[in-house]
Amino acid sequence: MIGAACVGSGAASAIVVISLGLLVAVVGVPHGAADHRFARSRLEPVFGRAWLAVFSIGYPAIAMVVVLGWVLAPAVTIVLFFIASAWHFGQEEPGLAIGPRPLRPVFRMARGGLVIWTPLVFQGDEVVRHLSVIAPRGLGLEWKGILSALWGWSLLMLVMATVAWSMQGLFALTCGPWRRRVLLVDNAMVASLVLLFAMASPVVGFLVYFCGWHSARGMKRLRRELAETWSQLVVSVAPLTAVAIGSAVLVVCCAFPATGWSEAVIRATFLGLSAVAVPHLLLHGAAPLFATTSLRQRNCPAHVGTHA
Repeated sequence: MIGAACVGSGAASAIVVISLGLLVAVVGVPHGAADHRFARSRLEPVFGRAWLAVFSIGYPAIAMVVVLGWVLAPAVTIVLFFIASAWHFGQEEPGLAIGPRPLRPVFRMARGGLVIWTPLVFQGDEVVRHLSVIAPRGLGLEWKGILSALWGWSLLMLVMATVAWSMQGLFALTCGPWRRRVLLVDNAMVASLVLLFAMASPVVGFLVYFCGWHSARGMKRLRRELAETWSQLVVSVAPLTAVAIGSAVLVVCCAFPATGWSEAVIRATFLGLSAVAVPHLLLHGAAPLFATTSLRQRNCPAHVGTHA
C-alpha cells in the first residue's frame, strides 16, 4: 500500500482507497465492536438499571450528532474530532512515564496525535483536500481561520512530542540494558511513523497508524480482556461490525451521494469511522470516572443512603 502511494498513478490510488475501506472494516471498526460488552461495567455504577437504555439510545444518538456535525458545522466538528482522537490515541499509547508528572498527559496527547499534527504541518493542502471530500457540503468559509489556529496548535504539539521523545532518549541512556532497549526501540518506531506521516499520503499514514498500530493492539487487548480465542472474538464482534459498516454505507449512499466510487469509499469510511469513534472514546475515556463512582458506592455503607 505504501509502495502504491509512492507511485502516484490512478491504479495506485485505487489500491490505497480499496485498502482504506478493507482495513478499516476488518481491523479498525471491529476493535470497538465489543463496546456493548463493556458498557455495563462502565455505565451501571452511574445509571443503575437504566444503563442498558442509556447505552442503546446514547451510543447511536452520539453517532448521529457527529454525522450532522459534518454537515452543519464541518470545521468545528473536525477540530473537536481531531482533539478528541489525539487524546484517545494518547491514552492507548504505551505508558512509559517519561518527564515531569504534570506534563505527562500533554506528552501523551502530543504523541497520540502525531498522525494528525504531522500531516497538518507538512501536508496541510493535502489534508484539506481529503477533508473537503469527506464533508458532504464542503468545509465552509470559516475553515481558513480555523485551519490557521489548528496549524499553530499542531506545531505546538509537535514541539511537545519532540521534547518527550528527546527526554525518553536521554533517560534510556541511564537505564539498564533491557529497559534501554525498550525505550530506544519505541523512539525509533515513533521517528519512523513521523517520517511516514510527513512524506506519505495522509490516508496511508492514517491507515498504518490506526489499523497497523492502534486498532491491532486494541484487538489484542480486547481478546485478552474477554478471555476468548481469536475465532471466538471474530464471531463476537462480527454483528456490530456489520451493522456499523452497513449503516455508514447506507447513510452515505442515500443522504450524501458522491461523484465517484473513490470519493464514496473515502467519505463512507471516515464519516462512519468518526461516527462510531466518538461514542467509543467517550465510553472508554470516561472509564476512570465510572470506576471511581463504583468504588465510592462499594465503600459507602448501605445505611448512609437510607438516613440521607
